[in-house]
Amino acid sequence: MSGIVESILIAGRSGGAMHALSLAELVAGCGIRGDRNFKQVESASEPYDQQITFIAAEEIERFHRHTGLDIGPGEPRRNIVTRGVALHELVGREFRVGTAVIRGVELCEPCATLGRLLSTPQVSASAVVKAFLHRAGLRGRIVTGGMIKAGDRVDV
Repeated sequence: MSGIVESILIAGRSGGAMHALSLAELVAGCGIRGDRNFKQVESASEPYDQQITFIAAEEIERFHRHTGLDIGPGEPRRNIVTRGVALHELVGREFRVGTAVIRGVELCEPCATLGRLLSTPQVSASAVVKAFLHRAGLRGRIVTGGMIKAGDRVDV
């Protein structure tokens, strides 16, 4: 299975606006340099599971069809938007993004905060969460760091 990276997004602080990057540095064990979740880890024996998140463009499009809400790639607040990759199948598996190697840790389930951020008078926060349930992406650990860019392959 292989796909591509459509977008790379980071926020400099928790709750801050998501910004698209043309090139990103993934640091093993730490995250994406410049992102709110980047964390220097003292040792490899301290696993840090909020290093990087992924969401499939197809799930954003499905969300739009299901709810009528037309959201941008950064609105689900995930770092990497992919196309052509079944992210839910990557829990517990290693895969390559550009020159970096990632290990899928767990599904990145939608939370009440995401529901509130995307809700409208017509679509409730709980309906947002329900629409993204088991489809809101993947949380991963960066095993081997590297530089990635939009258009890079995602190889499993």
